[in-house]
Amino acid sequence: MGRWTTVVGILASMAAAYAAASFNNIMDILQLVFAFVNAPLFATFLLGMFWKRTTGHGAFFGLIAGTVAAAIHHGLSLPHGASAGIKGGWLGAVHVYPSEMAQNFWTAIFAGRPALSRPSSFHFSPARKKTDEELGGLVYSLTSKIKERDARWWQRPALLGSIVLALAVVLNLLFW
Repeated sequence: MGRWTTVVGILASMAAAYAAASFNNIMDILQLVFAFVNAPLFATFLLGMFWKRTTGHGAFFGLIAGTVAAAIHHGLSLPHGASAGIKGGWLGAVHVYPSEMAQNFWTAIFAGRPALSRPSSFHFSPARKKTDEELGGLVYSLTSKIKERDARWWQRPALLGSIVLALAVVLNLLFW
């Protein structure tokens, strides 16, 4: 199994290198991958962190819906000056963007939107709903807040963050 996995991995890397050769720079292809993968994942993560009714099934279908939306948008759009293929437009170029980066950003937006809305419509209730106590530490609104009154100065994140921010402003003013 290890040998076959190695062969498949090498073939996949060769295909990825061939696909990457058609892009102007590596950042364009990375942003495309991030639009397909990270945007729906980030939206699902935020929804699960801030909404206590999110379920595992809803999160899964949200990820699937976001990835499908990204694929449809990418297939219907094309950056200016590109031909249909790996850069998009393989479903017919309905919209042309001024650059590959603009197309990638809009693909991420189209991927994040259904990932945020699908979990609410695919809300499969488990046999037993989790109580607020069981969700404590997982959902932000149900997590107890840390009190910093008795902590020493170096154990207070708000104070340390303010010091770092003040130092950054001073350094920017000195070296502008």
